[in-house]
Amino acid sequence: MIDESLSMEKALCARDKFLSLIQPLLGAPLGYKVAAITPPAQRDLGIKEPLGGTYLAGMFSFESSAPVPVSYGNRPIVEAKLMVAVRDDAINDAKTIEDAAKHIAYILPSIELGDSLADIGQKLTAPILMLYNVGARAAILGRPIAFDGSEKAVRALNSLVVTTTDSSTGRHIDSQSASAMMGGPLNAVLWLVRDLHIRGVRLRAGDRLGLGALSRVRPTPGLLLETRWEGLTETPTVVKALFE
Repeated sequence: MIDESLSMEKALCARDKFLSLIQPLLGAPLGYKVAAITPPAQRDLGIKEPLGGTYLAGMFSFESSAPVPVSYGNRPIVEAKLMVAVRDDAINDAKTIEDAAKHIAYILPSIELGDSLADIGQKLTAPILMLYNVGARAAILGRPIAFDGSEKAVRALNSLVVTTTDSSTGRHIDSQSASAMMGGPLNAVLWLVRDLHIRGVRLRAGDRLGLGALSRVRPTPGLLLETRWEGLTETPTVVKALFE
């Protein structure tokens, strides 16, 4: 068990070491994520802002509908995750939503296969979550949706609704709007830009940014998770994950 008094400073140092050790297996950084974006989540963790993590290239090896072992992680949690792809490195200078929008190339409907990695009996504090890279483990990417950065595109992104169901039983799991994510998904982009700047990291073209979860569920054998992304295209985009 990890001491619950672990400081954030020590957690960040350990996280960086952890990432350096797994990069030979999972590759170089290919994006970043923001976690604990809601006031209740932050209150539970005793923090006043979100937490940031890193995606490595090998974390994007799963395909939609491909079977996923239900025991893929130590403490698995599956999320409908809104991701975007960076257009160019000018995003590092973004200060407003309009700035950020100009430097996003694609919307990436996704299912994140999260795992805190901590022992099942471990109490999760903000530093302990940070130590284990805020659960970044793997992700299933849906079809990229082009994003032109216009006001119309931003409105569509803010009005995006994601419905999550278990297709094997028809059970409705959740339905959420992207507008609830920090007041709009592009605010999460701006937070990541600021956080990475503090860390001395610059975004590059092609980086994938995880902006928050629009549903969360513990995987069980037989679960056929279906996420329907409505509002960005004429017909909904569907991303699935089958757990066995």
